[in-house]
Amino acid sequence: MDTFLRGFLHALERRATVIRDRLAAIPFDSDLNAHALDAYQEAESLRREAANLLGDPTLGVPTLLGNHLRVAQEIEQRAALVESYALPFLERYDDRDRRLTRLCARLATQVAWPLPPPLVHTSSNQYYWTLAKLNLICVPAVDDASLLRWPDLCHELGHILMDRHAAVLVGPFLPHLVAYIESEKRRVRNLQRPVGYVALYDRLLAQWLRSWVLEFVGDVVATYLVGPAFGWQHIQLCAGGGKLVYLPALADISTHPADEARLRGIITTLTAMGAPGTPELGAALNTYITLSGQVLPPDYNVCYPDTLLSRLAQTVVAGCRSLGLRGYDVIPSPDKDVAALIGEAWIRFRADSASYGAWEQVELERLWNEILP
Repeated sequence: MDTFLRGFLHALERRATVIRDRLAAIPFDSDLNAHALDAYQEAESLRREAANLLGDPTLGVPTLLGNHLRVAQEIEQRAALVESYALPFLERYDDRDRRLTRLCARLATQVAWPLPPPLVHTSSNQYYWTLAKLNLICVPAVDDASLLRWPDLCHELGHILMDRHAAVLVGPFLPHLVAYIESEKRRVRNLQRPVGYVALYDRLLAQWLRSWVLEFVGDVVATYLVGPAFGWQHIQLCAGGGKLVYLPALADISTHPADEARLRGIITTLTAMGAPGTPELGAALNTYITLSGQVLPPDYNVCYPDTLLSRLAQTVVAGCRSLGLRGYDVIPSPDKDVAALIGEAWIRFRADSASYGAWEQVELERLWNEILP
């Protein structure tokens, strides 16, 4: 194992050097410089960490081999992120990427985003996703040609905000989540539920903490930034993808919470921001549920009680306000503001989808001429 570990570290040091040097060779570009510098510094840090471990006099001591292997594995995982995402994003940056990167930067400026704007890449085969640690967002290839899916760009921004400001956004909520799960487990101890439910509640808490909170926060941040437009995009995504909106339920495992609960979270966020009622959103999802023949699973509401969703929405909205983020409820006219334009797009699309395409084309041409002359 000692020989293997040394070889592994030498290969890692060399690999980090190659990544660093390729990042250094990227031509000067005002859109990329900050991202390239961050990636370069990470690659150089990884190279030094591998070299330092190779020079550690305790390397090879049998009792420490396990610890040293874990350190090497962490270096490898971080190097894989830079190599697989940051480096190709930066080397292959083109005008479509530039459009959406600058769009995101304009949005960030307008909403007083408290972080550097992300780099956006138009190469995703998995819809929208983000690498929050690297401040990267990946979107579908044609999303520079349509306004309607841009609310999901704001959801990904929520992931990045959560990575940097989790304490502000969800810190006050987590004790309520734990208390709720404990109250459900007390029902088991009081013989109001079968004994096997304890394990289900433990699994439920683990999923909330591991990934569901992150997704709900992304939804709340997106709703905070663009309002009902995010709710309409969520419904379109559910219907277009034929999603089973009640899954996962109590006995299921998934990285994302149920889409029906996510819409309730969106509506609750609008309420927390003082918006008038939005019955159209709930009615639209219910119509889809009825048409697709979906049935509420047993114990579904145990996973996503309204009280918990409301508490989370209120906490995240308060966190956004404390960070100085501008909400959708105070934005100016659509011709001057990205968030307002997204909201206007969904209003026009719902009012007259037949004429919407011509309006959208004009607006996009105007926008891209401003962003990328």
